[in-house]
Amino acid sequence: MRLMTKHNRQTLRSQAAQDNIVQAALTVFALKGYAAASMEDVCLAAGCSKGGLYHHFRTKRTLLGSVVRRLASAGALLPPFGAGGETTPLPRASLGRLLVDVWAEAARDVELRELLRAGYEAQLSVHAEASVDAVADILRVGALIQLLTRTDGVDADEAARRLGLEQAA
Repeated sequence: MRLMTKHNRQTLRSQAAQDNIVQAALTVFALKGYAAASMEDVCLAAGCSKGGLYHHFRTKRTLLGSVVRRLASAGALLPPFGAGGETTPLPRASLGRLLVDVWAEAARDVELRELLRAGYEAQLSVHAEASVDAVADILRVGALIQLLTRTDGVDADEAARRLGLEQAA
């Protein structure tokens, strides 16, 4: 049995801290909305210091990118949400509202759009033999994304209603 080195332990602790922060951000962004959430809110939810948060994520935008990666790995970018290996602890309506915020931000951020594109391509390969209902859901999401990326002002509540999601708390 190989002994764990100090470097390996530090790497594991750092990864655990990042995972905790991303999970807290996912919850905070879903509850408050991305624009209204602050890094302080994420610190409180994660139980970490501001220094710890900024050590791992220099900006709120980089943190959002990690949230998108988490959603992609969980198969939570397209209906049926959670078709991937992981799950998110969010109710479907909260997840939908978070995705509306992510799409709105992606309309202004090329890197975030690329992250979403890669996540969607990966998830669509899972849906290669999807049912008609799943394909209809995917088309509704695509139409909503086009709507959000073609307007200057985004009404997240209206977009969520068009997607058929109940309003998040």
